Amino acid sequence: MSDRKRMKKLRKKRIKSTGKQIEKHDDKIEHEKGRKDTTRAYWQKEIDGKFSEQIEEDEDYLKEN
Repeated sequence: MSDRKRMKKLRKKRIKSTGKQIEKHDDKIEHEKGRKDTTRAYWQKEIDGKFSEQIEEDEDYLKEN
């Protein structure tokens, strides 16, 4: 399997798993009370910072190749 083909496959898989993580964090924002280190703002920051950027990078890669 070529590297590009493998990377496309991995990126698609990572987009799906990141989407699932976003859903879990959204669920936590709606239903759970925050604690000292895991507040609602923390979960929203995780979604905005890490997950959204990662999905955008993966989608850009897939468009290029």
